[in-house]
Amino acid sequence: MKPYRVALIQQQTRVIVEPGERNAIIDENLGRIFELLDWTALRLGDVKLAVFSEYGIIGQYRPRSVDEWLALAETIPGDVTEQIGRKARERGCHIVGNLYERDDDWPGRLFNTSFIIDPDGDIILKYRKNNGPNNLNTTYTGPGDVYTEYTERYGEDAMFPVADTEIGRLACLTCTDVVFPEMARCLALRGAELLIHPTAEPYAPEGEAWDVLRRARAYENLCYFLSVNCGAFVGSNRPTGGYRGMTQLIDYMGHVQSAATAPGEAVVTGMVDIDNLRWERTRMADSGHVWNFLIELRSDMYAPVYAKAKRWPNDGWRDRKLQDTVETRAEARKIIERLVGEGRLVKPES
Repeated sequence: MKPYRVALIQQQTRVIVEPGERNAIIDENLGRIFELLDWTALRLGDVKLAVFSEYGIIGQYRPRSVDEWLALAETIPGDVTEQIGRKARERGCHIVGNLYERDDDWPGRLFNTSFIIDPDGDIILKYRKNNGPNNLNTTYTGPGDVYTEYTERYGEDAMFPVADTEIGRLACLTCTDVVFPEMARCLALRGAELLIHPTAEPYAPEGEAWDVLRRARAYENLCYFLSVNCGAFVGSNRPTGGYRGMTQLIDYMGHVQSAATAPGEAVVTGMVDIDNLRWERTRMADSGHVWNFLIELRSDMYAPVYAKAKRWPNDGWRDRKLQDTVETRAEARKIIERLVGEGRLVKPES
């Protein structure tokens, strides 16, 4: 496979505040994303993979109830993915995006969904963000919150989907997923070669730590890591310059190949070489160290510790629909109190 070019589109997004403006704002946001993709192709030639940020189509706005979000959310497939599919066919590339999703098969539940559309315009992967309620500040459902029913419907592979494509094996993780090493590791263990990370990160004390984690996720899994932040959210109660940028293309050795080091609109480009990655993953050690953590991983040794950890539960919202972060914070408080009582966490003296 020849090396190919990617475009990470750190776009400015108009936010839907008034529901009546929904369709016009979605069309405007999609139009700007497509303009930036076309500009990149004009400047650099063919792009085989384009990615835009979390909330890049509808924006982010609070406070808003689950029912209000569901009224603004999209189905996948739906009109938005149809428009993206047409652009994917026109440009002959894969496109990765993110939407708040509603699904008639899951009435009353909101999903934060990243998806991949291939050059034929088909949706080849749909990943519903796993780390949702356990963020303690969101009200969308994660598949693990309805784990039993979700896996019965779609199978266990649907928890960590990977698409085998002509440009490599692609997988998505979203925003806060990056702080859970198990998320990237599970995708890599299922064969993922590119971890694609739509995110929406404001300025915050943890920002630099997240940059370190991106590089760690790439290195420890011998994966490319493509992280795309929003450039700005405009037309809402959020600060226009409040999002930190740092869209990054990181290679499988953990090196930052290119990055947008500031907020605002930018397109980060670079090359992906899947054959070199595959050589690194499969080469044998003639002498000295060959760090291949996907082979050297002691998964059987770690598994019993995880099985006994008893932290955030599966099926926590199986019998009720999540409506408020008060519910998730109560669950976190219950877990902390239990772990303190068992002696696995220790409270400070003062």
